[in-house]
Amino acid sequence: MGYIKDSSIESSIASQYDATEYPATIRRDWLSHYPNYEMDSHWHDEVELIVILRGKMRCIINGEMILVSEEEGIFINARQVHDVSSEDRKECEFISVRFHPMLLCSTKEIEDRFVLPVIENHNFPYQVLKSDFEWQRTILDAVSRVYYMRHEITLELGAQGQFFAIWEQLFLHSGKVPAKRRPASPQLSRLKDMISYIAANYKGKVTLEELRLVGNMGKTNCCQVFQKYLNMTPIQYITMYRLRKGAEMLTNTDLPVVEVAYEVGFSGASYFSEAFRKHMGEMPSEYRKKHARLSEGHR
Repeated sequence: MGYIKDSSIESSIASQYDATEYPATIRRDWLSHYPNYEMDSHWHDEVELIVILRGKMRCIINGEMILVSEEEGIFINARQVHDVSSEDRKECEFISVRFHPMLLCSTKEIEDRFVLPVIENHNFPYQVLKSDFEWQRTILDAVSRVYYMRHEITLELGAQGQFFAIWEQLFLHSGKVPAKRRPASPQLSRLKDMISYIAANYKGKVTLEELRLVGNMGKTNCCQVFQKYLNMTPIQYITMYRLRKGAEMLTNTDLPVVEVAYEVGFSGASYFSEAFRKHMGEMPSEYRKKHARLSEGHR
């Protein structure tokens, strides 16, 4: 079955492409833009390439932690549960390029011979990229070129060439790089379903019973899966997800704190504020003021 035509798994976060007709996003970003310098655990059908411009980034992919340093990068294969963060709340500036593998599937033969073998390779969930290795440096340079051509009128044509150059290297080396790998696990598929359910329903009441039904497992196993791959309980994940959504609203809207609290699924402003202070280290109003200044500084 073709990856492009027959995919039935929905991403836990809606794809926000730079252009509706071209399934790719190209960003320069800072971890300080995210609550606690951490991006939510998530997964998507797109592949993602990150290049670190300044600082360090901690990546957790399918429960495995990887540290990526300045001038290094990482390839994250499609459909891998992952999050990125700073261990010590220090700034990390990075380029992120995400694109859907459909861009590479100009023919069914190319999809079958070159795209699916990488996408469906359970032994290749990620690849750290270092300039010490020529083939990895080729990928790092291509990612940078895509970023710097993002405003050109011929972006789609230029980026397409770079994506093929990146994919050639990934294809040639996807089975040759020694690294610690985890075998494919049905638990990950169930975790993705539960994460997707939380993303779709976090504004209302989400119970452990609902999650374990979505994941088709018992409550104990449900808690164990969250602990194994995300290092937190399901309830902790729901709380953190709501807090990060609240942090986004505090930064991007002028809604009063009480409305933000209800909008992201908390029963009241005081409970939201106390949980926010505990997990984010400051009150919602303080967070809003600080991140408004940070946004101005990065423009």
